Amino acid sequence: MVKNKFNVHKVVLLHVSGLDPEFFHVNLHHPDSNKPITWTEKATEGPVTEFEHLKSFFNVMNVLKTGGDKHRLFSPVEAFLSLPLSNSEKIQNEKEVKSKNKSAPTLKPENYLLTPNDLRDGDYPLPSYLALNTTLEKDWIETKKQTIDPSTLRNMIAMDCEMVITTAGSELARISLVDEENEIVYDELVMPDNPITDYLTQYSGISAERLEGVSTKLIDVQKKLSELITYDTILVGHSLENDLKVLKFAHPFIIDTAKIYHHTRGPPFRPALKWLVHRWLARKIQNGGHTGHDSVEDATACMDLTNLKIKRGPGFGEFNQVSQSIFARLARHIVPQSSVVIDSEAVPGEASANTIIKVKTDNEVIRAVSEAIGKHNFVWTRLRAMEINHDKTSSGPDDNEDDGATIGDTPGVLDSPSSASTSLGGEKDEKVTEDGIREAVRSLDRSIAAIVDSLPTNTALIVASGHGNTQEVQRLQAKQKKFQQLYNSVELSSIPKEDQFLDEDQKLLQEAVNRARNGVCFLMVK
Repeated sequence: MVKNKFNVHKVVLLHVSGLDPEFFHVNLHHPDSNKPITWTEKATEGPVTEFEHLKSFFNVMNVLKTGGDKHRLFSPVEAFLSLPLSNSEKIQNEKEVKSKNKSAPTLKPENYLLTPNDLRDGDYPLPSYLALNTTLEKDWIETKKQTIDPSTLRNMIAMDCEMVITTAGSELARISLVDEENEIVYDELVMPDNPITDYLTQYSGISAERLEGVSTKLIDVQKKLSELITYDTILVGHSLENDLKVLKFAHPFIIDTAKIYHHTRGPPFRPALKWLVHRWLARKIQNGGHTGHDSVEDATACMDLTNLKIKRGPGFGEFNQVSQSIFARLARHIVPQSSVVIDSEAVPGEASANTIIKVKTDNEVIRAVSEAIGKHNFVWTRLRAMEINHDKTSSGPDDNEDDGATIGDTPGVLDSPSSASTSLGGEKDEKVTEDGIREAVRSLDRSIAAIVDSLPTNTALIVASGHGNTQEVQRLQAKQKKFQQLYNSVELSSIPKEDQFLDEDQKLLQEAVNRARNGVCFLMVK
């Protein structure tokens, strides 16, 4: 309980992934594990004994449970930064949807463009004239800004790309563009600049045989895009931020079917393209099995979905919003409250924050909090020292969609693979030693102490992990995924037993998810 809570003028919400109850020797099967725990009495052995400052700040700890189902975890970040709508807000939303529907006949494609804030919030590449005080990175291109007649009808082009994994990461292997009549404008196989390590055939449809003799490079594709996509072009696609990043191409006018149509759970969960096509177009796509997707088919589906949305109007393909960003809620307070995001990556709803500060290290977080806390009422940030040994796996192209619940790289799912810390010099598969974990605990302890020291009086500090160790979940999910891929391509009898995902594996996955859903939370008021 916080007494005299109206005297709390500022709140810092500090996300520390990698801490779980078992790390603090908490027995989750004990009936009192859901009550405040005097954790210092249990911190008598192991790496947890390295917490010195934490003991003086927080005498009790609470176990929190992040969202999920039997086989998957939901993102604690989304849970932290979302608030349920009040009944009056829900009613207002319904009125707005009805009002939009009445004006549907006059709608144009421009009504569904992502705003500059949407682009920033969704981590889409921004042209330099939208991203103030920045310049394009090396080897990137952008659509040249032009002065056009506002009444000019914009043409739409739908895009879909297929990628492979190379020694440099994800690279382009095929690009397809179709126009509003679903005529192919451009369809080209592309040879990556770096050696390919995984063709991702089950997703991309790309194989060594298909790329044999291909001489087109990314720079050739960029030159073609500069000819085909101009300032009066609306680019249509599904989760287009990923395609644009691999193309190293920034464009200001985007319609994204993952945004104009809703997941049944509502934002920030994103619907899969395959589900949207089945639900709203009554047809099936991406049925290639082990031969993968067809980028022309996917681009055509995006164009059809967009045209249908324009025809049917706002509200079509949407579900009533039930939550909102904490940053938006604070901004609409009777006395508006200022907020800041201090992070290395985008977080849900950050476009509604007053300030966004990008950081790369925990030391940069400490300095940023110290400078921002005097100007803002609410601070979101995270420390990453304890993310070692809690590695995150990258997902397949569709794992971040549909249910919005697998370990992947978008809002609604566990944090991105790029967020896994390698500060101790370890590679993704390298086992971290106990000495390494102890050093990480000491680093985290010092960082929290420095943040507390920088806070003014009457500031609440919430330290929360959101979820526990996800390693076993990831291992079993990877095994399940591999089995599904094999099952779609060969006879069951030819799959080695060690690669089969059996009933006992399913049970182990449920147990691992249930354990991993448990995180820890500390609260203090300075």
